Amino acid sequence: MYLSLVSCGFHLRGTGKVETPAALSVLQVRVEGNLLENNPLLVAVKNALRTQTDIQVQESGDAPRLLLYGEQSDSRVLSVTSTGKVDEYLLRYEVSFRLVDVDNKLLSEPQTVKLQRDHQFDRLNVLAKEREEQELRSEMQRDAAQQILRRLSRITLQE
Repeated sequence: MYLSLVSCGFHLRGTGKVETPAALSVLQVRVEGNLLENNPLLVAVKNALRTQTDIQVQESGDAPRLLLYGEQSDSRVLSVTSTGKVDEYLLRYEVSFRLVDVDNKLLSEPQTVKLQRDHQFDRLNVLAKEREEQELRSEMQRDAAQQILRRLSRITLQE
């Protein structure tokens, strides 16, 4: 069975490398206004670049910079019970990015990644639901990193 899957061109999800333009073979990644090296978004994007692309991530130098900015996360009530208690929330996450050269000249148009997830709320199990919400937010950051990689693969650099 495996042989027939291989011969048809099927590849398991996540096993291939994301192809990016040759000009992006070396890249710096920064979160605007962030001084923390362990920023969760920064870590997620760097890990995704290292494991899923052939891009070499540098901390300094004259390589193009991937600037992440405008990160926002919020939630709003999606539904309520017949007694007026919250039953479900909508979690939203958004981050923008742009590519610049050493002189901060734009190499591509800025783009924004937007994600949302539904989150059931159970007032009898508040601690577990808060933990679940934190996990969903972390998952959305990782998903945003994946979308940024896919968009980098299709980017057209400006001269």
